Amino acid sequence: MRNKRTVVTLAAVALAALTTLFLAGNGAASAGDHDTTATGPMHFTTDELRQLLNPDAQRGTASSVEPVISISEALHTGQFESGPGITSEPKACLNMTDALGDLSKVDGFMLSGERSQEAAPESYQRYFMTAVFQIPGGADAAIDKVAKVLRTCSAGTVTLDSGNGDPLKGTISYAEAPAPSLDGARTFASTLTTVLPVPNANRGVTEPIVAECDATLVLTANGDLLIWSVEPTDQLATDSVGTVYERAVALS
Repeated sequence: MRNKRTVVTLAAVALAALTTLFLAGNGAASAGDHDTTATGPMHFTTDELRQLLNPDAQRGTASSVEPVISISEALHTGQFESGPGITSEPKACLNMTDALGDLSKVDGFMLSGERSQEAAPESYQRYFMTAVFQIPGGADAAIDKVAKVLRTCSAGTVTLDSGNGDPLKGTISYAEAPAPSLDGARTFASTLTTVLPVPNANRGVTEPIVAECDATLVLTANGDLLIWSVEPTDQLATDSVGTVYERAVALS
């Protein structure tokens, strides 16, 4: 039986880090996909793209919210790197950005932070991230590329350097999830589950705690606009893309 109680700090950090990698390396193996009648196609200026992300709108359900940064800034600060000591098999599990191509040539912004305990009481980690990309040639193609790459990682393994010489080895898997329906948009959803056995903090107990962490990814495409949301719960992910898409419709 999987123990859902609080685990040691190392496990919590590891699980949060792996969820953060949804943008850099994780997504959907094969996900619910909806395509509705066009409201668009959408294309935005750089200033308009930035306006789609509103940090103040997140504060009601977040314990912390980071400033909006450009995709260029995210690349410069290593936001899309898998991080030292983290590997997966297949490699596609942690190489999501390969599907989007050269991000240095893509205009966009990202917003991240941590949801409050009240907003996600059952989650080991409460990291959230919303990004907007302007994909040259159309965001529909980007969703297709994401799905193609990540179908190679419908069930994978992950290894994390614990820092004490004994790496943590677990599983990383992706399950199809219902995608929200948004007028004029193609949507795509999946659930990431990461499972890691971690040391039991109780003395005299040798059996590790099996820590399971879930997160939800939702992608939304219309014209050149790609909205990418990672949240601790399905509802938060649906609400996130819905809010951004509503702003996009208003600006288009």
